[in-house]
Amino acid sequence: MDEIITGCVNPLFMGPTVRLDLTTILEATGELQHFLDLGAARLRVEGPLPEEDSEALIFSIADELEDHLRAMRGRQGSASINDLRVWTRAWIDGQQEALVEGSLQGGGPG
Repeated sequence: MDEIITGCVNPLFMGPTVRLDLTTILEATGELQHFLDLGAARLRVEGPLPEEDSEALIFSIADELEDHLRAMRGRQGSASINDLRVWTRAWIDGQQEALVEGSLQGGGPG
């Protein structure tokens, strides 16, 4: 997992922070297209949005996935590419199921 984590310095906090390279994870696990499909589905559910709001929505989905992967790794203590694939796919599937359930219950755009 070290090769898919990038370190950077956040000047506001004056300390090191670590960010997952989510694009690399999605490519390495073969889940990039599934993530993009989820993003497209969420955008359809939200209805027409200004470009800035659409981008913010996609970045928030990425942040949610990153938080999920961090939590799963924290529970397990380490992560292989296969672990990341399984966790990513399960998270994406759960998000897609929630979208379908929300649409079936009238949670879609009105």
